[in-house]
Amino acid sequence: MGKSTSSRRGRPPISNQVIRVGGAIALPSIVREHGIDADALIAEVGLQAAVFDHPDNVIPFAKLGELGHLAAERTGLSDLGLRACMQTGLVMLGTVGYLVANSATVGAGLACLQSYLHLHDEGAAPYFQQEGSLAVLGYDVLEPELLGAEQIVFGALAIAANLLREICGAGFALREVSFAYRAPSDTSAFVVHFAAPVRFDADRNAVVFDAAFLKHPIAGASPLLRDFLASQLRDKERIGEGGVARDRIQRVMRTLLATGCISQDEVAQAFGMNRRTFARRLQESGTTFRALLDAVRFDAARVLLRGSAVSLEDVANRLGYADVTAFARAFRRWSGASPAVWRRKHGAVV
Repeated sequence: MGKSTSSRRGRPPISNQVIRVGGAIALPSIVREHGIDADALIAEVGLQAAVFDHPDNVIPFAKLGELGHLAAERTGLSDLGLRACMQTGLVMLGTVGYLVANSATVGAGLACLQSYLHLHDEGAAPYFQQEGSLAVLGYDVLEPELLGAEQIVFGALAIAANLLREICGAGFALREVSFAYRAPSDTSAFVVHFAAPVRFDADRNAVVFDAAFLKHPIAGASPLLRDFLASQLRDKERIGEGGVARDRIQRVMRTLLATGCISQDEVAQAFGMNRRTFARRLQESGTTFRALLDAVRFDAARVLLRGSAVSLEDVANRLGYADVTAFARAFRRWSGASPAVWRRKHGAVV
């Protein structure tokens, strides 16, 4: 079998990426409650049941998606990912969660989450931005064809809501929640958990809240502990001298694409380089900014086209194109087919 498109374009296959068990630790118990042999189901996807004994254990990101997909099918719970993470908070995010909890303000904490969540979750890109009077915390799965991606996203946004409630304190409420996936058969648990309007078939996976909370100090935060944790995380992500890992670059680019601020200058700045130095580093590794941007846009486009019924206009806008025509031209260059034709062939069944 030939290599996948994403592999050919330079991003390591998602099967190589891992995620801490963290918030998914409750998944086996939910499966058992519905009369399913959880240990056998976990073994069916090639994992050992013992990995769910502790939140710090890591498993392949793709295996978590496959497990979520099978568990949803066997239990009949199309919202299983949400249910598995409804009680999950900051503590399940390990060191990253503790850093967020000890940041000076909510905004600073979310910036840390965006910068360091990849150390906890290699298969997705979180992003945080302000849109006028609103703030957005989003989560994008990196692999377009990942089985069970919607279950992972359901869980991730459930955790995002709990995280915000913890650090924002009294008076906090979500304004809106959106998913770039089709609605499950029963959405009642979403309404209860988020206590806000929930949209499906949207152009992003995100929770939205009042931006005024970004300036709120986080109760009980310790500056000394914050500095220690930040130092630990910086050491953990430090890369070798003279190079930047390509998958790390594309992860940053995916985050910037979601926030609408992607440019070569912005990406270079994220790595502490000027534009010229960054371009030289890319050239030394056999690629260019344009090639990486095409790969990131292609992945993001396929996620939206495959998982939801979002309009082509919204997809083009989300990817930074001036209009649908420009987006369609680029997509045909990448895939050999128009977005509409590709969606009919690869899109999930409604």
